[in-house]
Amino acid sequence: MRLGCRLARVNAELGLKEMSNEVVMSINQLCFAKCNANKTVAETDPQKLFICANTLNRAAVVVTLAMSIVFLFSGMGKLLSVPFFHVPFSVMNLPTGFGYFIGVIEVLGAIGIGWREYRVLSATALLSVMMGAIYYHFNYETTLSALPALSLSALLFLIIKLDETVDRLVRFQRQLVDMKAAF
Repeated sequence: MRLGCRLARVNAELGLKEMSNEVVMSINQLCFAKCNANKTVAETDPQKLFICANTLNRAAVVVTLAMSIVFLFSGMGKLLSVPFFHVPFSVMNLPTGFGYFIGVIEVLGAIGIGWREYRVLSATALLSVMMGAIYYHFNYETTLSALPALSLSALLFLIIKLDETVDRLVRFQRQLVDMKAAF
């Protein structure tokens, strides 16, 4: 609340338009991390915030690219009828077409997590596929064989969280630029 109050006071002193509660809340959430002398990161050095946002964005790109490659190969294996990828469906007595359907979801999900607008939706769809894979490994194979599916699920959750965090940081950067322009 301190930073939001301080910004509101500065705006009032300069005769600027009142900031919305949403802007103040997002500033408070993003800048509440403490650093030296009990001050927030943005109060001491806004440049650190930009560096943090760029680093998180790069991490999101690397994780997203790796996940896209994994799901693209897996989905293409199912679509090209590679027997290794269709064994789980026959073991669970599912129709052959279900394997192709999962392959389509994996390929579309791999492409979708590459686009920022569809990243969360695609990661969620791929998570539902991974829940089926985890079910298969726990019930039809050894428990340890579920580790790759669990790892991929954790990375999909990470993609969703990174996307949300980067989005907040980008919005905050825009607000800082707008505030600098007002001064």
